[in-house]
Amino acid sequence: MIPGVDVSHWQLEIDWNEVKRAGVKFAFIKATEFPDKKTTLYIDDLLYRNLEGVSAAGIHWSAYHFFRTHIDPVIQAQVFVETVGEFTSLPPVLDLEAAGCKGEKLNLKVQAFLTEVERLTGRKPIIYTSGGFWRSYMMYEKRVHADWARAYPLWMAQYTTLWPTPLYPWAGWDFWQYSDKGTLPGFKTHMDLNWFNGSEEEMLARFNVGDGSYTMPSTALVEESGNAVMDKDAKLMEEFELAKRMFTQNHGDYQEPSQDPKRYFANGRRPDFHSAPAAHGAQTLEERRWVRSYFIDKAVRQAA
Repeated sequence: MIPGVDVSHWQLEIDWNEVKRAGVKFAFIKATEFPDKKTTLYIDDLLYRNLEGVSAAGIHWSAYHFFRTHIDPVIQAQVFVETVGEFTSLPPVLDLEAAGCKGEKLNLKVQAFLTEVERLTGRKPIIYTSGGFWRSYMMYEKRVHADWARAYPLWMAQYTTLWPTPLYPWAGWDFWQYSDKGTLPGFKTHMDLNWFNGSEEEMLARFNVGDGSYTMPSTALVEESGNAVMDKDAKLMEEFELAKRMFTQNHGDYQEPSQDPKRYFANGRRPDFHSAPAAHGAQTLEERRWVRSYFIDKAVRQAA
């Protein structure tokens, strides 16, 4: 077996060259999430710094999306892939450890996400989950058959045993997260520790791992420090574009709101809901925020 880590902004700045010298062979890096009950996309602050650092150090890498059920799974998949860019090393990862639904409904949402990621990247995603979550949520209904998941590699979280307990429907596991209290050179904090169930050569062959080079997407906005960031207007417009995609996917086209939004606008202005918020009517930041909130909220309710 070969060792690896998974990280997010909670691990602060990482010296990936030191991590490489410590013998780490692979790393999973947090990319995106829609926090619970919110419709704002969260991009991990250190995503791009970590991707560039791990790639430059020559460590095999991938990025993961923390899955939520209150946002359309196809939209989540699209935003995840667009944010990361090309996966030139290990396949993309679905982080499945939270859900607002169970059983068949959750299975369908997860399958929709995985199918879209595979369509966009040409690679079969890895599923990260724990036995407790999988059995309680994915297998909640006895009539649910999750045999479809066997087609996807399993990254299993289990901290309590010397060897992971088998998890239906998989015959075994590919990656095992066995501790969240790791200490390694190059880190200022604890991190999660993992094993791959095989040699480095077997991992490269199993996942058709490429050269691992990384180029940040041209749409990414970063501070001079390299941290992912978006100014208020850029963030606002990105969220509105996401809302438009969600709304169009569920309704086919925009519709006039059933409620009168005049009270939200000065001088009785009524925005044009068929255009980007700044184009017609919604001129101030607060006005634009309300316009995109309308579409986001309606699209989320439809997708739920």
